[in-house]
Amino acid sequence: MRIGVIGLGVIAPFFLRAIDEAPDLSLTAVCDLDPGKLTGFEPRTAVFTDHRELLASGLVDGVVITLPNHAHAPVVGDALRASVHVCCEKPLTVVAADAHRLTRLADSYGTTLFTAFHRRYNTHVRQLAATLPDRKLISHVTSRYQERIEEHSGAEGWYLDIDRCGGGCVIDNGPNALDALETVLGPLTLTDAVLGDVRSGVEFCADLRLATEDGIPVQVDLDWALETGERKDITVHLKDGRQLYADMLGGFTEFKSSLDHEYAGIMADFHRAVREGRSEPDRGPHIVDLVEGAYGIGRSREERMRMPVKDPVSAHLVKLLFHRRADRGMRLSQWRSRCVRAGDVHELVTTTDRPTATGDRVDRVGFIGFAEFPTGLVIERGDVVTGPDGPIGRVAGFDECHAPNHYNILIDTDRVLTAEDLNLRPTDTLTFSGGTR
Repeated sequence: MRIGVIGLGVIAPFFLRAIDEAPDLSLTAVCDLDPGKLTGFEPRTAVFTDHRELLASGLVDGVVITLPNHAHAPVVGDALRASVHVCCEKPLTVVAADAHRLTRLADSYGTTLFTAFHRRYNTHVRQLAATLPDRKLISHVTSRYQERIEEHSGAEGWYLDIDRCGGGCVIDNGPNALDALETVLGPLTLTDAVLGDVRSGVEFCADLRLATEDGIPVQVDLDWALETGERKDITVHLKDGRQLYADMLGGFTEFKSSLDHEYAGIMADFHRAVREGRSEPDRGPHIVDLVEGAYGIGRSREERMRMPVKDPVSAHLVKLLFHRRADRGMRLSQWRSRCVRAGDVHELVTTTDRPTATGDRVDRVGFIGFAEFPTGLVIERGDVVTGPDGPIGRVAGFDECHAPNHYNILIDTDRVLTAEDLNLRPTDTLTFSGGTR
């Protein structure tokens, strides 16, 4: 089978080696906008700077597309319309509607559309999938896909350009992590997503929550800002406390050395799909659906991991309180945040009841006292409250039984605390700082 490679960036060498080592594949054409990347291929391999000329040349039966994410949809579409089989580096597209459109286009032209998810061919992932126990024994599954993006992207700045990449670690690392998990567990449904460490619109970390068809919870920790090394693994947690583990990098001591056998698997499977037909639909559009869903949830949330959202603010105690109650009957307000005006005085109350939903009853309380806020500010659930001797707890929310005179600011603590427990004195200062996850 004659193969062309469109895009000669940081991933292309893995495809080129896999093609070169496959006995039934031959590299007949390459294409890149940068002529400097085309040296050394001729005369055995034709070179092009326009992918449309390559597709019209008649030199290829199939192409590998390894371009910036935003270019996948138009170039894949051109290839399918030219009746050329396509192996496209993940993600198939940035927008889910484009991925499903390409699937229909491939069907109408009778061509193969194949998304390249390399981690599904990882020897440790495959072994875990083959040895998975009865699913009723599984409690939950966790996966980490963590690296330092600058070490992996080289000089290719498009990874950090939201207009070309479409996002950050969710759209780049997410597809491989999600596809590897589906290789082990079967189809997943997204339930929640939190983004974090966002720089110019590009997230460097994310926490994805999913579930299998039979309800097994799955958590994915994505990180582009790991200080050293990389971690890429899957852990299956069993109900009896045991763990089954797949370290995708296990036994591969050199940087990126795990990739060669995986990309060889991609090209062998692509060739098989062209020759024999697909045994199941391409998973590319489904994974794009999950990624798009994660952005839909994550970008709509106020919360961002690892990102302080405000300067710490202080209040000084004007009256101390020392009593505690086990039957106070406060109620958690609906408000996640409250604006405080300069000079306002509010009451600080600790609790071990862990209220979370509007109307939750708060009985076990300790009273710290009344504090004056010298400047206007916003207090939010999750703010860390710190006293002279260190952290006290986090703001759980507000009770408004004394409004409009003042709020009760409820503080989650491990045990009920009062001013005497904290060794506080009048005029001591307490600090409220935006907590980071």
